[in-house]
Amino acid sequence: MDIKQGDDSWKQTHWVAVVDDDEQIAQTLKLLLSFKGVRASVHGSAESLLASVSLQHGRLQLDGSDGEAGVVAAVVLDLNLPGMSGADLVLRLRALQRDLKIVMITAALDDVLRKRGADLQGVTCLSKPFSLESLEAVLFGN
Repeated sequence: MDIKQGDDSWKQTHWVAVVDDDEQIAQTLKLLLSFKGVRASVHGSAESLLASVSLQHGRLQLDGSDGEAGVVAAVVLDLNLPGMSGADLVLRLRALQRDLKIVMITAALDDVLRKRGADLQGVTCLSKPFSLESLEAVLFGN
């Protein structure tokens, strides 16, 4: 699913999942995305996200009992997560939905690319700190 600026039709049924164990960062990203009319679901760990999704018709679906239900259009995740790492989460998500848009945020971009570059093909990496504009460009292609 390509989410493009100017085409708001996906915003009614699709979500961006934010996975970060830093609650302040996660909630800030959710708030910033909401300013753009994008619905975001926040998860503090890889395991939390995986427990909240299922595969339906080849697409990841949020199964939230709190009203957060719908197609996952993209995942924004931190590399350093408790439990399963962000890089390992990428592999799990790719196994479920190959074409899922994934954005990884990290302060250690060089180390990540050197150690896990092959696992992160097709993943956009943003180095912390990053601007909202750069996240928008990655998500909306503008």
